[in-house]
Amino acid sequence: MSVKIEWQIFKAETQSDGTWSSNSPALAELLNAIASPDKIKEPALDIEDAMAHLAIKGLPYFKITEINSGNNRENNSINKSSMAIC
Repeated sequence: MSVKIEWQIFKAETQSDGTWSSNSPALAELLNAIASPDKIKEPALDIEDAMAHLAIKGLPYFKITEINSGNNRENNSINKSSMAIC
């Protein structure tokens, strides 16, 4: 699964290795500090989804813009939903 969040020009996406990638290295560093898998306190069906929800809880101006699910992101990506959480 891959979950994207964004706010204005800043975008970030969860990675399958439990880290964040971003168009801003500082944002990726911040997200890796506040919304990494070890920061998730409750059981989660999907770690990347839980990371994204934790991130927008800590950074309320951001919103979830895309959730993709699939075994192979490049070849078998299925857009489950697009939603905005404010």
